[in-house]
Amino acid sequence: MRKAAYAIILGLAMTLHGSLAHAAVPLAEIEGDITPQLRDMLISVIGQAEAPPRSLAQARRRGEKAEEQARKVMRSQGYYGADIQSQIIEFSSESPEENWRPPTPILKIQPGKQFSYSQIAIEYLDTVPDIKPGVDKTVALVIGKPAIAAEVVAAELRGVNFLKANGYPETKILPRKVIVDHATKTMQVSFNFEVGDKTRFGEITQTGSANLSKNWPKIVAPFNSGEVFSDKLLNKLSSRVIATGVFDSATAVLDDTKTPNNDGTVTRNIILNVEQGDINTLTGEIGYSTTDGSGVDLSYERRNFIGYAQTLTLSSTLKTNQIQLGIDYNIPYFLRDDRTLDLNTEIAQEETDAFTGERVSGNALITQKISNKLKMGAGLGLEASRYEEDEEDVTAYLLELLGHATYDTRDTILDPSKGIRIEASARPTYNFGEEDGLFTTVDAIASTYHRVSDTLVAAGRVKVGTILGTDLSSVPLNRRFYGGGGGSVRGFGYQSISPEDADGDLIGGRSITEVSAEFRYHGDSAFGGALFLDAGSVAQNEAPTLHNMRYGAGIGLRYYTSFAPLRADIAIPLNKREGDDDFHIYISIGQAF
Repeated sequence: MRKAAYAIILGLAMTLHGSLAHAAVPLAEIEGDITPQLRDMLISVIGQAEAPPRSLAQARRRGEKAEEQARKVMRSQGYYGADIQSQIIEFSSESPEENWRPPTPILKIQPGKQFSYSQIAIEYLDTVPDIKPGVDKTVALVIGKPAIAAEVVAAELRGVNFLKANGYPETKILPRKVIVDHATKTMQVSFNFEVGDKTRFGEITQTGSANLSKNWPKIVAPFNSGEVFSDKLLNKLSSRVIATGVFDSATAVLDDTKTPNNDGTVTRNIILNVEQGDINTLTGEIGYSTTDGSGVDLSYERRNFIGYAQTLTLSSTLKTNQIQLGIDYNIPYFLRDDRTLDLNTEIAQEETDAFTGERVSGNALITQKISNKLKMGAGLGLEASRYEEDEEDVTAYLLELLGHATYDTRDTILDPSKGIRIEASARPTYNFGEEDGLFTTVDAIASTYHRVSDTLVAAGRVKVGTILGTDLSSVPLNRRFYGGGGGSVRGFGYQSISPEDADGDLIGGRSITEVSAEFRYHGDSAFGGALFLDAGSVAQNEAPTLHNMRYGAGIGLRYYTSFAPLRADIAIPLNKREGDDDFHIYISIGQAF
């Protein structure tokens, strides 16, 4: 028994020794009076070895390598006079009862005084640019501050970028001159540039497979002919072309030919190369829901067909509760580089639990980009509809003003993991139909996304809306608020959350409140999951309310593809009403919100 115990202990010891032998160890240990930040930097740069040294010679080689790396780190932080000594400490014993450690490299570091800047100069090989004061200010390093190598490099890059952004596209960095004075513990730095000719933008010449109108590049360009060159504006030109989503690629470069100007500058034309990519695209989407309507969506896109990067989209929907045909015409950079025009017309026949009828509509919407995150728009809409109400067909003719604003910081559209999105709209509408009157629909939707961990995302959504103005009878059935369904309160039937008339028919409401919370899990595999809770209330009053809220909860399965997750959710109503189904299933592309 005792021999067996010894054998087990010996086996464990050998296993432990083997594990330690293969564990990563520092290339050298560090000793000395240095700051924690500097110590962390040294450890990171010096690195590790897979196992302790096997011999004294190997330990010495590691110590020499670590010392070389440490000197580079200390100099980069302004410690040019640092005292660094490499030593090898051997831990060994002839007694087998004592533990044994291999020879260990030790770096003893005394940093000394940190050097500082004493003089900063900027020299030019050819000509002095007429923006020299701006360069001096951009490159500026503060006299007396610690001489950090990374700051010197960063200042040099700021200088060349400033020159290229202010008329000098040929600017080159020449070797800088650095003088380190150990007596005064200071550094003198002289930056050297070759700037070339000051340049102005010329005309834009378009090449590549894309068939563009001659005037379109001028509309898109963030500069005019004759303006002083800026590489930032040149790069923005190609970025704007790509942002249309119509082309495969776009590059903008200066022509080599220079035309001298009377003021000493030169003019160079711009070569804009644009590759067209696919002109025609046919896409389809199949969706299934036990409540929202199941069926197929098809769309055909025709891009850049007259040379202004427009997109014409023909869409059709064939579902159990809707048949729809639509035409969309998008014009990017409408009259301005930050403005878009969307024209839309649609005809649809709908048959839901809330209403049955048909409609035809059209609208024009101009969207103005205020910033990269904020967009605002305004437009005009027309709609003619006929829906069955109280067993009679009610006809409506609507004229409406469209106003909307969107603030969006999400990282992606179909599967966001961080950021927020806020969308608000106001639509003053006059009904010229049988139940005439003026009403205004105002609503807002806000969603937020937060990555809790590498595999978990928390998402939330809030929606509020109200219909102000005339009696509810002047608001067509399809323009009232309803709750329930895959994009609303899952677990309840599509549009089933609604006020009812005396006969129990759904009549829609004047206000809506919805809240959703969801946790989304996605690990290393293509599959993921979701856990969610939805709540919503629709009321006859104008003010949104939390009264009579309906709650739905459920779980979901996600299959993550290269473009978007495929979603399958099953939800149950938590406060089920008479007539509500026990559960609902939703299958579609993209997250619920």
